[in-house]
Amino acid sequence: MDNWLKPYIEKLQNIFEINEYDQFVTELYEMLRIKEYPNDIIVQVRKRATYLKNRFSDEVNKENMLMAKIKLTDYLSALTQEEDQNSDLKNLEIYLENFYLFLEALTEYSPDKRATIKHENLKKITIQNEYDLQHLLYAALKPLYPGIRKEVSKDSGVGTVREDIFISDLDVVLEAKCTRNSMTYKKLIEEIEADIVHYPEKNIFFYVYDKKKIIKETKNFNDYFNKQFDGKTVKLFVLQPVNL
Repeated sequence: MDNWLKPYIEKLQNIFEINEYDQFVTELYEMLRIKEYPNDIIVQVRKRATYLKNRFSDEVNKENMLMAKIKLTDYLSALTQEEDQNSDLKNLEIYLENFYLFLEALTEYSPDKRATIKHENLKKITIQNEYDLQHLLYAALKPLYPGIRKEVSKDSGVGTVREDIFISDLDVVLEAKCTRNSMTYKKLIEEIEADIVHYPEKNIFFYVYDKKKIIKETKNFNDYFNKQFDGKTVKLFVLQPVNL
């Protein structure tokens, strides 16, 4: 979805006559259909756009129309804000899906021979535990989200939880996971499920560096967690090293 609604909202705010409003609403329904909006949204738009018509009083009709106009404007504005946030979240998803490219470019590609940064030094940057991963994620995301914070402690209601990375602009907590010799597949799942329960944010993202390759079916693993849990949106990204 795009920002086509914003000029429609501006147009709606400048409508004060019944005929103009009725024509606008008809055009809006058609655009919602063309843009393939979900039926539940169209129903909510229709509910707010509709006003009671009195065949005996044009004055009452106008008052009812103006009330409907206010309700419709408020709903469309809220819908636009939600779409803007969804777009921002999608950009974050795309970035995390391609985070491995950053790691690859940083550690595997040689700088120009005139650079003072040497390839042998960059190759020393490795991910040994989740704190290494957390630091790299934080550094890579900082330019995109200047307000990003790490190691954030919050009250979950039943105790204090520590969030690896918190992006307040998106209401996103990003948890770094790195598998280790002592970690079982069951333990990894238990840790992720516990975080989902305790974190209060609406959007909970996990970046799993499966260093020990304990996840055998990555697609099934992703499909299980990439969904809604009790009103929270969960997104999971798995990176496994490849040795040829």
